[in-house]
Amino acid sequence: MIALNGPRLAATFYERGFDVDALLLKCCAELRASGLRVGGTIQRAAGDRGQCASSVHVVDLSSGEAFDIWENRGVCARGCRLDERGLVESESSILTSIAERVDLVVINRFARAESLGRGLIGCFIAAIEAGIPVLTAVRPPYIEAWETFQDGLGQVLPAAADAIVGWACEESTSMRSIAAACLIASDLNSP
Repeated sequence: MIALNGPRLAATFYERGFDVDALLLKCCAELRASGLRVGGTIQRAAGDRGQCASSVHVVDLSSGEAFDIWENRGVCARGCRLDERGLVESESSILTSIAERVDLVVINRFARAESLGRGLIGCFIAAIEAGIPVLTAVRPPYIEAWETFQDGLGQVLPAAADAIVGWACEESTSMRSIAAACLIASDLNSP
């Protein structure tokens, strides 16, 4: 990982049953309304709240393209139903957002696959290396793996829109200031 001037990773911890996707979507809408360029993915599940999901997709925040990440193993099957092939397919959308230098990358989850060093872990690393702030959501079974991965570069945000939006705006302002300072320095060093 690279050294940064403060946390560039943020996670909101949430319990099963909390609609963290609605919260993240609301935050993304507020951030876009304030002029920030937001990229990455949000998770979308179909099915009644509190019931077993009938499908789960990650949706590209820029294009709206949906990637199926749910293995269909029958109604209310137990155990992890994640189909990592869908995560691999969604990876290119996140990497495109990073290449386009968005102000914030949202990666829907740091969960089982990432805790095992798979899933979208490469997207987290790519955003960090690009110096782009990353926002994600983490449930309790994966907090220890998250803490190990972020290694002091991240911070925990309450599951509240004002805290998340405030962090993202502050990080974006900080990144723009750093970019402007680098541009000025490079102009000063030009012959």
